[in-house]
This record gives sequence, C-alpha cells and structure tokens, in this order.
Amino acid sequence: MTKKRTTSKAAEVAAGRVGVDIGGTKILVALVDGDEVVTTRKRSTPRTGVDDLVAAVVEMIDDVEPAADAPVGIGIPGLVLADEGVVRSSPNIDGIDDDPVPIRQLVADATGRRVALDNDVNVATLAEHRLGAAVGVHNVLGVFVGTGVGGGLVLGGRLRHGPHGLAGEIGHSMVTHRGGEVCSCGRFGHLEAYAGRAALERRARAAHDAGRATVLIDIAGKGRMKSSVWAKALAADDELARELITEARDALVAGLISVVVTVDVDVIVLGGGLASRLGEPFRVDLEQGINDALFADTSIEVRWAMLGDDSGAVGAACLLD
Repeated sequence: MTKKRTTSKAAEVAAGRVGVDIGGTKILVALVDGDEVVTTRKRSTPRTGVDDLVAAVVEMIDDVEPAADAPVGIGIPGLVLADEGVVRSSPNIDGIDDDPVPIRQLVADATGRRVALDNDVNVATLAEHRLGAAVGVHNVLGVFVGTGVGGGLVLGGRLRHGPHGLAGEIGHSMVTHRGGEVCSCGRFGHLEAYAGRAALERRARAAHDAGRATVLIDIAGKGRMKSSVWAKALAADDELARELITEARDALVAGLISVVVTVDVDVIVLGGGLASRLGEPFRVDLEQGINDALFADTSIEVRWAMLGDDSGAVGAACLLD
C-alpha cells in the first residue's frame, strides 16, 4: 500500500504527477511522486453541474501542486472515450448525461497542464497492476463491488479500452438470458442489478414491503443500507441478507467466468466497499465458485486489491507514465 507523507521540497513537487479520482460523492486529488502519495486533498463532489465540477477539480489540483509543473491524470465514473478525452455518460455525476463532455480539454484549458482521462475503475485496475496486487502480472481483470459493479481489464500489460470504451465493463454483462432485474443503466439482467449494493438495497426493501422480515431494515432504518449494514445482517444470520448475497455471489461468478473464458486472464483483483466489508469468506467463496465452474482443470486466483482509497488517484497518475 502506498504510504502518505508530506513534503515542501520544490524538487519533489516538480517531479510529481497529479492524480484525480472523481466519484459520485467525493473527489480525491493526490500529488504522486514515483510510487508514493506525497499529499492529498478531498472534498464532496459538486452536484450543480459540469462547470462547478471542473472548478472544484482545478482548485484542488492547484492546491496540491501550485507550481503548475505536474501533469494531471483523471479517473471519472461512466462511459469514457479515453483517446478523445470525453465522457459520454455518467449517471452519478450531475450534468453528464448523453452528450459527450470534454472533461480533459476543460481541465487542460483551465490549468495549462497536460491532462489524461479515463474511467475510474480502469485507473484503479491500472494502479493495482503497476503498484498493487497484480505487479508483474500481464493479464488482469479488476472487479470492484460497491454501490455498483465496475471492472477494468489489462491485457498484455496494457490497459484495454476497446473501440467503444466498453472493455472491462463487467457490471453491464448479462447474467440472465432475458429480462431480469433492472440495472442502473436502465437495461435488464445486468450483473450490477444483482451484485451492486444499491440494487441489493432496492431488492431488500421491496422484499420487506412485501412482508419479508429482515434485520437489514432494523439496522439501516430509512438511511442508506451501507456495506457495514450487510455485514452486520450476515453476522446475525439474517435469511434475506444471506439469500441476496448468495445470489450476488452467483451472479459475480457467472459474469467473471464469461470474461475469463473470453480473454483468459491470469488474475482477478477484487476490491470495492461491499466486497471489502464482506471479507475473506466472500473472496474465497467467489474464487471457489469460479474454479468449480471452469473447465480443462483451469484455476484463477482472486486477490484482494491492495491500494485502498488511494487506488483511483494513484491509477489516474499512472496514466501519465
């Protein structure tokens, strides 16, 4: 895991890169020197449109590296066309809907810096490949299970995007043949609709409204059903929580196997808030489910992501290598 340290040495600052991790709820900006995070800044993501989002990012970049010498890498959720530097859609970021938004150019114009842009889970996977759980591994699938399900794909040592920017978008792989639960993207039967925390909460509340007893509601009340709520409900052997998490595991197994037999990765790196809260039994169960279903005596190792909250910002900085 990267170690944080503070410094005022101008030479170190000038040699660094700035990584920006834009999320639906927070922005994390880090000055990265080599494999170390020098300093970070964090704030809530503005909910008032693209102009305010860019202004916040620019202010934070200048705060961590005021000399304006360091280039900037940005990770942002949504469908990103990295070569063009645009975000085509991002349901969790206000003001980015169906029209492409040139985030890279907007930040470059405002800062005068060189800027690179990519999907947030792509850069987190890149960070794990370069500095974390998958160092030295040439073919890696990163899967991050949190509010939704995101994925990134490294093939032959290089981050893979594909012609439409869809490579690694495992959360939108289909795990039912037709119909099924509705995904955050509006389509049906996608993995995220079965394994993402937001979808699990929606299904749990619907089941409770239909008469199912569950401590999930007792713990969460009317508040958000955080990952910790699911862990506590499982510890209490809540039937509905166990049923939904088992279904989430099965859906993840199906989606991950489809990737493995399509592109044949060496390692799967697992991260995200929900997966982390469910802990080692969940990782082991997932790995066992995958390997039980693979043919030709093949086995795939599922490893924990190592870089934690810094992975997005560190991975964004890696775009500049």
